[in-house]
Amino acid sequence: MAGPDAWLLAFRSAAVARSAAPGQFLLVRPPDCSRAMLRRPISISDVSGDRVELLFRVAGAGTRSLAGLTPGRVIDIIGPLGSPFDIVPGPVRHIAVAGGIGIAPLRFLLRRIRARRLPVTLCYGCRTKRELVPHCAVDRIVATDNGSCGIRGLVTTALSRAVDSHPGAAVYACGPWPMLRETARICAERGLSCQVSLESRMACGVGACQGCAVKGTGSYLTVCKDGPVFDARTVDWDQEPPT
Repeated sequence: MAGPDAWLLAFRSAAVARSAAPGQFLLVRPPDCSRAMLRRPISISDVSGDRVELLFRVAGAGTRSLAGLTPGRVIDIIGPLGSPFDIVPGPVRHIAVAGGIGIAPLRFLLRRIRARRLPVTLCYGCRTKRELVPHCAVDRIVATDNGSCGIRGLVTTALSRAVDSHPGAAVYACGPWPMLRETARICAERGLSCQVSLESRMACGVGACQGCAVKGTGSYLTVCKDGPVFDARTVDWDQEPPT
């Protein structure tokens, strides 16, 4: 268990570890559930050697079943799937923005950025200190709703301070839709590169069923195939959040 209702599931797969990139996800079949139940899309949260980690929050029967797995069990997965984060080249500060369980894909991204010896800062927001999830050691600014850790308030306030201290920064974000929308606005105002990882219910995982479509600035996009990572400028932020 990684926090209140947050679970870390680790397994070994040389094939997945070799091909995985930060921002991609796996479709995982919940064990001990009806075969008719849809697979659950879960972000790849970290990779080390042939060890792969998935971080998720228990939200229903499927994720509850995954949280109940015991050592030695075999899990049924498809992936890695989706488009990953693209680490911006050049001498820039890299700023990751995480809201709650949105830290999941960013843990892997932070590891890759650090491996390249690039300067990186994490802006991490949660409701309370108890919800903070462990991640690799980087400079960080924490924001909590109740002020129990770091600054009191929204993580986007921390982001504004960070980008104002580092003009030209590259931003990568994952979290609730309102947080992503405000992150996109902050970056657009300053002309900064901003990549966002969107969350949505998925069925097929390859864009065939169109069940995870979101409105882009030019056409509709599927979260599972065109994303889950998007250039923030390609998303229509005035639409209702995907479910």
